[in-house]
This record gives sequence, C-alpha cells and structure tokens, in this order.
Amino acid sequence: MAMFVHSEIYDFRRSEAESVLSLYQQTMTLKLRGDLSEVGDLAVKLEADPDDEAWLATAASELLARDEVAYVAYVQGETMRAAYPEDAFGDMVGRSINEFSYLYTLAKVTNGFVVEGPIELANGESAFLFVQPIDIDGAYYGEAVMALKADYVIGQLDFTSLEDAGYRYELWAVSPQDGSKDVIAASEGERDFSNAVKMSFNMPTLWTLSIMPANGWVPSNWTAALAVGFSALSLLAIGVIVAASRLRRMRRQLEEERRLDPETGLLTYGGFVERLGKEASQGQEPQPLTLVCLMVDDFERTALSLGWDARRRYLQEVGDEIAHVVEGDYFAARVSGAGCFVIALRERVEKRALGDLMRGLELALLWKARIDGKKVFCRVRSAAVRYPEDGADPAALVERMVSLLERDRPEGFERKRRG
Repeated sequence: MAMFVHSEIYDFRRSEAESVLSLYQQTMTLKLRGDLSEVGDLAVKLEADPDDEAWLATAASELLARDEVAYVAYVQGETMRAAYPEDAFGDMVGRSINEFSYLYTLAKVTNGFVVEGPIELANGESAFLFVQPIDIDGAYYGEAVMALKADYVIGQLDFTSLEDAGYRYELWAVSPQDGSKDVIAASEGERDFSNAVKMSFNMPTLWTLSIMPANGWVPSNWTAALAVGFSALSLLAIGVIVAASRLRRMRRQLEEERRLDPETGLLTYGGFVERLGKEASQGQEPQPLTLVCLMVDDFERTALSLGWDARRRYLQEVGDEIAHVVEGDYFAARVSGAGCFVIALRERVEKRALGDLMRGLELALLWKARIDGKKVFCRVRSAAVRYPEDGADPAALVERMVSLLERDRPEGFERKRRG
C-alpha cells in the first residue's frame, strides 16, 4: 500500500511538473522570438529598402543607448556590411561571415530566425546573439543582427519563478558544430537531471529545458511520513486481523462448547442432531448409520443420594466406557440432563453384532454404587435403529428410540424430560 501511494505521489508530481514546464517553455520561446530583441524590426526596415542604409547608424546608436544592448550589425549576402559600436566591432565590416560565429551561416542556411547564447563577442562580452534573415522577393538577401547582454536575457527569462515554485532547472543546447552540450542556464547545486521532466525545442539549434522539484519527486520527509503512517496502519491492520482471528476462535470455541456437554465431553443433543444432518446429506447416496440409544434407569435419584462428586465421576467416565466397547467410526451424545446417551456408528451393523454391542454398552454404563452400605445398581436399557432403512430422518429415529425407552421405563422409576 505504501509503495502504491508513493507511486501515485510520484506520478502526480511529474504530471504537475510537465504542465509547469510546458507553460514556461511556451512563454520563454515567445520572449526569445519577439519580445526581447528588436532584430525583427530592423529586418523589416531593411527589407523595405535594402539600398537605404542612412538610418541604420542612428537606429543602432539609439539601441546601443540601452544598457542591455551590446551589439548591432547588418549582413548583406555573406559580407558584414555594418557593425556597431564601430569602436568595438568596426574591424568586422567587409569581412565574410564565414570568419565569425557559425550562427550567421546557420541563419543563411535555414533562412530562419536564430538565437544562441551565451556566446563571447569580439569585445569579450557575454551575450545572446539574435539573427533575423532578410528576404527580398522571397530570396535570402542578408541578415539583421543584434546581441543582448547575457545577464539581461537570463533575467528576462525569469528562471527565478521556477525556483520560487520549488523547481530546479537546467537549460542547454546541442552545439551544431561538435554536438556537445552547452549549458545556457542552470540552478545552483546538484546538476543531475537524469530523472527530470524535459522538453526540447528548436531555436533552430536544439534546446532542452529540464526541471524537477528541488526536494525530489517524493520528498524524503514525505517518504518517512508514509513509512511511519503505513507502519502504523500495518500494525493497526495486524491488530485488527489478530483481534478478528481471536474473535473467530472465540466464536468457534463458544460454538463448540455449545455443541459439547460439559459433564461428559460428548456432543449435546443439538450438536448430535446437527452432525446427523451433515452425515445424512453427504454424497448422492445416504450414509448408512446405526443408532444406539442407552438410558440409565434411576440416574437422578441415585446421583442425589451419592452426591455431586460421584455423579461427576460417573459422567466423566461415560465417554471412555463407550470407546472401550465400540469399534469403528462413531460419534456420541448425551441426550438429556439425566442418564440418556445415543451413539451413531458410520456403518450398518448386522443384527447379531448389534445385539452384542448393545449388551456390551449396557454393562459398560452400569452404575454400581453403595448407598447406606448396600450395593445399588443403576440398570441400563438400550434400543437401536438403522438409517436409512428404518426411516429417512435420523433425528426422528433418535426421538423414536428415546420415546420408546421412556415409555418402557420400569414402574417406580422417575421419568425425565430431555433438556
């Protein structure tokens, strides 16, 4: 779960950064292509009358009066026609553009706007160079050139807004000369942007802007909080599971206790009937059962005379006595609060063997005791039926045997109802 939430936070933060990056890149491109320099206006004037250059020196002087403007030039064909200020760049006039930065040639070859920087001008100043081709009758004629100081351009691109938004950034371009990576601007500190979101665009050289959160896609304190939170949730979940497991065990235990007679450890009558139903419904054919019911005559009166300890000892031994006699697979129950018991054997016991079994059980459960120095015997009577041949309802068969034994109880013995 913690990994899932971590992944969701990571994906959300990347998606958010991609939106920020897209908006910032569009704004930056618009500034570079139009708002920052006036090289486009120079190109338009030169295209209007390429032979009239009288105004150019005055226009260049006005531009250079602005602190951010470092250089203004006019290229005609492949030759530098004018370069201002003349005291710094006058020696470039009349020379081929092949002697200068590749940007002049790139603008001619692509016949499109070019911006590059920071580059070092002939006077040693760091600047961004803006070059706009001049077309006459749809053909390349020359170039209007303008350079703005690097610090000014970087400031206008407003990278601080990215930092204020919590992002580190790196803007770089691929050099068309040797394919190397030229870093244009980058935030201070670590320079590993391998996991950043990136966007590339042409100026016309390939520029790439990368950004990533300064505190990471999933901040370490968030990760720690997630770990602590989900550890707590895990412990809580484990606690709930353990509690639920204990509750289920308690319920099963209570259910088992409800099915077991506390004095004998045998099934209660309700538990016995439930087991009978399950046994009878197994498989397509009914499971053959032999049911034997045993009733201890005068059980309650004898128990009252002997006391609770004697009663408890007798009842505790009933299960063992039955086990000593019955061979095979069976289950047994105490049918009532008095001395009435029933046994279900998972087989059909033949008549002779059944008679021997019943006599063995009667002898095993015979209660021998002394009351006032006299020997007392609580005789045991039994009845047996077979399922399904004696009836389709095994519970009804048990009821029939109990009723039969109750009815045939010897005169003078108490009749007790089943609990």
